[in-house]
Amino acid sequence: MIQSIEDLIFYELNHHVIEQRDVVYVRNQLYRLLSLDLTEPLPEPKDILYPAIAIETILNDLELKGLLDGSKVSRDLLDTKLMTVFTSKPSEVESRFFKLYKQDKQSATNWYYDYVHHINYIRTERIMKNQSFITPSKYGNLEITINLSKPEKDPKSIALSASAKSSEYPKCLLCVENEGFAGNFSRDARDNHRMIGFDLNGSNYYFQYSPYIYYNEHAIILNALHKPMKIDGQTFDNLLTLCDTFEGYFFGSNADLPIVGGSILSHDHYQGGKHVFPIEKASFHHKWTKDNLTYYLLNWPLSTIRIQSKDKISLINKAVDVLQKWQLYTNPSLLIYNHSDGTPHQTITPIVRKINTMYEMDLILRNNFTNEDYPLGVFHPHADKWHIKKENIGLIEAMGLAVLPARLEQEFQAIKKHILNHSPLSADLVKHQPWIDHLKKLSPTKDSIDDIIRHATGEVFMQVLEDCGVFKMNKLGISTFKRFIEEEIL
Repeated sequence: MIQSIEDLIFYELNHHVIEQRDVVYVRNQLYRLLSLDLTEPLPEPKDILYPAIAIETILNDLELKGLLDGSKVSRDLLDTKLMTVFTSKPSEVESRFFKLYKQDKQSATNWYYDYVHHINYIRTERIMKNQSFITPSKYGNLEITINLSKPEKDPKSIALSASAKSSEYPKCLLCVENEGFAGNFSRDARDNHRMIGFDLNGSNYYFQYSPYIYYNEHAIILNALHKPMKIDGQTFDNLLTLCDTFEGYFFGSNADLPIVGGSILSHDHYQGGKHVFPIEKASFHHKWTKDNLTYYLLNWPLSTIRIQSKDKISLINKAVDVLQKWQLYTNPSLLIYNHSDGTPHQTITPIVRKINTMYEMDLILRNNFTNEDYPLGVFHPHADKWHIKKENIGLIEAMGLAVLPARLEQEFQAIKKHILNHSPLSADLVKHQPWIDHLKKLSPTKDSIDDIIRHATGEVFMQVLEDCGVFKMNKLGISTFKRFIEEEIL
């Protein structure tokens, strides 16, 4: 354990999280936290690639000594407390960020991104466990990630969570009150969480990175107030302003309705980062130019209108117009209803980018209407794809990056054994039977089966996205979508 503590200190010193002047203080704080006494000469520190290498060894030693209860949550609660010894106060982090920002915007985000890696807020070692691959489709390459980075709670953690005292603080995982929050068996620890506060069009927002990034510099922008998601003119203005504020980043928002929205609709927030998603490379079926705006009907499974302009105000006004026209549109022949029983069904998932001096906005039309045939949503993944993906299609997946459940890792291994070795199919894999029959028809071998499964997974994800498209990318759907744009939008 002593060796790992010295390795951790050496790592943070080499990455300028602490200075040489801080070493004695930091060491004493760690020893106090771990109830250790320094009774032997210090070992020579060794280089490590990331903090978790040392932290895992420390936690393992504590478990062997019976000082941890063996639950994953207990480990997470302690490792953030170890790292907060190294972490600067929020005001100090902000001061460093804005000092760099005045010199160069990208230098500021580069430093902050590295910093949250070095203090182990971004869980590098867990993210490396994710299985990611690219699969071709008729819409271009799609990106697939089997999400193994966020550990599922083990039985002991679940039991401890059930007995933990419930609390409404913080109100949700995005609230500013999470910064430095100690955590408990029902809430994630955020001792080493640090955010950057800033003004966004007259309101207070915070910039942070996701601890379980799905793509490069996966950023989250959250409102200082705990208020619901809302897609309106202010949303479009905020997203475009963010592109000016954080150079080289795209920004987008989940839709603001259940089924077609993200997992946290109770807190106003956006996502962004430095990543070129498949939707950005999409081709188009039709193009129009009117006034100072250029419109595209994208060849994309989710019905998307792309608008480009150098005039930000014109773009915001037109986005509002598209939203309002879509909220009023109905087409019973395509099961598109704008409301039922007084409940609105239509909204937009917006994504924005700035390319040199040109602003670009993708407006994805969403509808959360349900009926007896599709109780989870007509434009939601249909039941024949639930064996791969049942959850809502939010912003990230709407742009062409699938975030698939961790269960698939073991299920795919079992499917491989069943196909190659004729091992019996367990009860929990019966849901995959039609898909397995399809895989068998492709004559997989030991050498080819992994590629076949990956490609077939990508096909299912493509079909999931097609399920969510309100205007299908067939002759009727494209012509109807084109008519909507020409008659309602232009």
